[in-house]
Amino acid sequence: MPKIAPAYRASPAPAYQDVIRDDPHPAPALFTAYSERAIDVPGVPRARYTSPEFAKAELERMWPRVWQVACREEQIPEPGDLVVYESPGASLLIVRGGDDEIRAFYNSCLHRGMRLCAQDTSVRQLTCPFHGFSWNLDGGLAHVPARWDFPQIEEAKFRLPQARVGRWGGFVFINRDPDAPPLHEYLANLPEHFADWPRESVYLARMIHKTMNANWKTCIEGFVESFHLAGIHSQALPFGGDASTQYDVWPGNETISRFLEPVGVQSDQYPRRLSEQEILDASLRTIFGDGPLPELPPGMRARSFIANATRAAMSAADGRDYSGLSDTEAADAMQYSVFPNFVLFRSLTYPYAYRFTPVRDDPHRAVFDFMIFRPKPQDGSPPPETEHVHLGPDDSFADCGALPPWLGQIYDQDSVGLAMCQAGLRDGGGADVIFSAYQEVRIRHLHETLTRYLAMPPLCPPPA
Repeated sequence: MPKIAPAYRASPAPAYQDVIRDDPHPAPALFTAYSERAIDVPGVPRARYTSPEFAKAELERMWPRVWQVACREEQIPEPGDLVVYESPGASLLIVRGGDDEIRAFYNSCLHRGMRLCAQDTSVRQLTCPFHGFSWNLDGGLAHVPARWDFPQIEEAKFRLPQARVGRWGGFVFINRDPDAPPLHEYLANLPEHFADWPRESVYLARMIHKTMNANWKTCIEGFVESFHLAGIHSQALPFGGDASTQYDVWPGNETISRFLEPVGVQSDQYPRRLSEQEILDASLRTIFGDGPLPELPPGMRARSFIANATRAAMSAADGRDYSGLSDTEAADAMQYSVFPNFVLFRSLTYPYAYRFTPVRDDPHRAVFDFMIFRPKPQDGSPPPETEHVHLGPDDSFADCGALPPWLGQIYDQDSVGLAMCQAGLRDGGGADVIFSAYQEVRIRHLHETLTRYLAMPPLCPPPA
């Protein structure tokens, strides 16, 4: 019999594979496998989250070497369209050229260092607003003002420096290390796992930018485990499936991990055993509030009802037929992470991706970019432009109008909880933080990979 959980797992809640075994719409083989490996990172010093010196080491050794999501291809559909990506330690211009190539130029004039662009825009040339030096969309020099006064410039060599660009699933990745492995190697098994869930078929409809009062690692760690449900999202204990979540890390894979979180399964921390009707009632009240609730047909589980309702609702919303989709892909949270700071979901209920980047010179703050996707128009017409919503540290997800109030409340709970976590890391003494062996294995995985990068020599000096 294939292994479905670590041998030491002793939770009274069913393991994920036990949950999905009797689903009326069976899960594809991709989700009936479990993978583990021992990661010897029982904890780390809290200075990893609070120290300016540690943040500086990340800027010098890790951030320049990793592949990072900079934007989506549909954000720059035409030649000259560009996105300003503030990568940790470098500002980059992600530009579509006249040859349809996407390039990443350092956002700095080669004359006296002026930023070439301050915001996303569309241009014919990249022109410095200080003195008027300009470059073509391929990075070649176009114009030098008072050319007679710069005898040292050689046109062929005076090109804008570039970072590397990789493309997968409609995402544009950048890497500042010329010797880093190519993107397809870095993504390991991710493309295979999304082969039947193509991200090229969706577009970035909305992007919520939220400044978080927490380190970027504090943030991503709070989203890659379900263990925090009982404390932060207690309203979901009757149906959230926290203790039944499966965590996968693959041998030899340093960059990708995942969890499979079931819906319609009560937590092992809920004080009493619930009926399937009670599980369904609790989930629907969380979303819709008080009011009449449907009765489960005899013998039907709450998760099956939720999956059926989700398939019907999303088919109507998207104009697609999801009737044949598995219960896992319809209702559960199937979440993958790409080291260091990107999270991507693979299920109908969660058309989302997350990106967490540090705020410069402040290890206690990060920017959370919450991406929401919609299917591309079926007639092949260009998708609408991305709507951007900007939230400060004290602004609410629930009140911003970009999310349903019940969902905004969940992200507000996360925001408050992560800020409190960061405050405790900063002011709570010097003891190391510790990680559980299974439910926080993805956090162990992150720090194992981070440690490997930090053992490398500096690649780039820190920004002044």
